[in-house]
Amino acid sequence: MCSQERRGMRLRRSWFSTSIAAFGLVYSTSCFLNKPPRLASRTARHETHHVTENTDTMWNFKRGAPFFVDADRPSAEFEDRPAAEEDRTRLGTLDVSCLGVGTISWGLRGLGGLVDKIERTFLLTSGAVNMAEPVILASTLKGINFFDTAERYGNSISTAMGMGYGETEELLGRTLRSLDMKAVVATKFTPTPGRNTAQSVVEACEASRDRLGVDTIDLYQIQMPDIVQPWARVPGAPKEWSEPKDEIYWQGLVECYNRGIIANVGVSNYGPTLLRRAHAFFKSRGVPLVSNQINYSLLYRKSGAQATVDAGKELGITTLAYFPLAMGSLTGKWKSKGTTTEIQSQMGVGPVGEPLNPDLTGKSTLEQFEIASQARRAAPLLLVLEDIAKMRGKTVSQVALNWIICKGAIPIPGARTAAQVTENAGALGWRLTNAEVEQLEEAADAVEGEFSGAGFKRSNSKFVGYGYEEWQLD
Repeated sequence: MCSQERRGMRLRRSWFSTSIAAFGLVYSTSCFLNKPPRLASRTARHETHHVTENTDTMWNFKRGAPFFVDADRPSAEFEDRPAAEEDRTRLGTLDVSCLGVGTISWGLRGLGGLVDKIERTFLLTSGAVNMAEPVILASTLKGINFFDTAERYGNSISTAMGMGYGETEELLGRTLRSLDMKAVVATKFTPTPGRNTAQSVVEACEASRDRLGVDTIDLYQIQMPDIVQPWARVPGAPKEWSEPKDEIYWQGLVECYNRGIIANVGVSNYGPTLLRRAHAFFKSRGVPLVSNQINYSLLYRKSGAQATVDAGKELGITTLAYFPLAMGSLTGKWKSKGTTTEIQSQMGVGPVGEPLNPDLTGKSTLEQFEIASQARRAAPLLLVLEDIAKMRGKTVSQVALNWIICKGAIPIPGARTAAQVTENAGALGWRLTNAEVEQLEEAADAVEGEFSGAGFKRSNSKFVGYGYEEWQLD
């Protein structure tokens, strides 16, 4: 056979193999997209989504159950857990995965979202292939059905300057509709000096509802205590101008609940004292307070966070944990060098502040350096995380997230890519032993300081035009 004929046969075989692979990909994708996604059902107080409750996926976890130990692994007390996609819990009336997806780093493409808007408005296309699509698809495949957003989330210029609201809400809602998928979505109301009535909460909720494209918001939260008080810094200003409006906002949430435009009520960044006040307020009006979202991780437990989690358990309020990986410090991007004082930095920063490590895309130069500094201080904890991860066949981030689940909270790590969601999902379907939890906490106690955030993203302060407003979980 001549070389030309052999080359022709190779080309035909290559074409045939490629065609078969392409057909398989298209067929599996079409089956997936045409099949209703296997998401958790919701028994919302105000039924707007017609999904059948499946109690077979509800699990009552009991610590200490036997677990098959692989012969290749060191002997340890492992525990029997369901598959990751069945690792679920209750959040008020909602059936959610024990791990959510944070959307604070999501946003539209190019010049404050201008490219995306031009494509959708003038070119009549569906818009830029945005970061939300692969993240949502990967989450669904891994059984994660819980997304947390806020009216103030987004990376457009107007949102960053505080003049635009709802960029990420609109992106999330539009993407879910375009994929014909349902999910549990939580969003937040932002207290500002100009919002001083209960009606302002109702109006903000209506706007979020429109952007998300839903009749009823699954979980509506207040983003923080009412700590932005510019008049308090003005000499001679009437004291009543600086009175906290927390109870006014709570009444607004009650109005939203009674109107049926929200199914569940939550708060954020409340410490034990304010959480107890809010719980009593809502209880007296027949409205359940189901969640409190705070900074909670192995690197943030002492500054009132653990006390807040414990108070929530006492009151029947679930803790949602943001910054569960300390903005990347606990993801394995930094590794110990085998000692409690040395750490290997994998961070690279370009000449204009663009991270050379693609995993760090989306964080400013200031944030990167602060996160790296925290990672260096966390070397004693990283050593233990690495040891447990190796024994478990998990990653450092999966162990850190599982610790939060073991403490009774729901971690909501931010995710910008499908790969990040896939790795985070590895924290589901298993549990650390009591001994491992204690080992991690002992190592965390040896770390100097705690991680409250980086750059302008802090859990105990907020940058406003005239400076920082600060608060504590007390």
